[in-house]
Amino acid sequence: MGRYYILRSGDVIEEPDYDKWARWYETSYQEVRGVASSQAAYGTVETVFLGLNMSLSKDDPPKLFETRVHGGWFDDQWERYSTLEDARAGHEAWVARVAAAEEDELLPPGCPTW
Repeated sequence: MGRYYILRSGDVIEEPDYDKWARWYETSYQEVRGVASSQAAYGTVETVFLGLNMSLSKDDPPKLFETRVHGGWFDDQWERYSTLEDARAGHEAWVARVAAAEEDELLPPGCPTW
């Protein structure tokens, strides 16, 4: 299990050569970084390709994607995934979770009241 990965045409490819990965990162990362983004009433749910293995264990599969909530009840909560398919499914699960919380009449923490 390596440290550096690229995303090409939806395929995750391990790149053992740091210099090659760094060149890819400089030229192509911004084009493939965003997997999904959904606007909610009080924030955003974003899923991105990280390009780096964020797993803390050598025995676990690499964690290469992240869904993070910005704003609302779940502000700055996140989850990481190993595959693009899991990342897309995780994104939809977070969108549903945020939408369910927004059905409540209470404003999220830190939200200004009128």
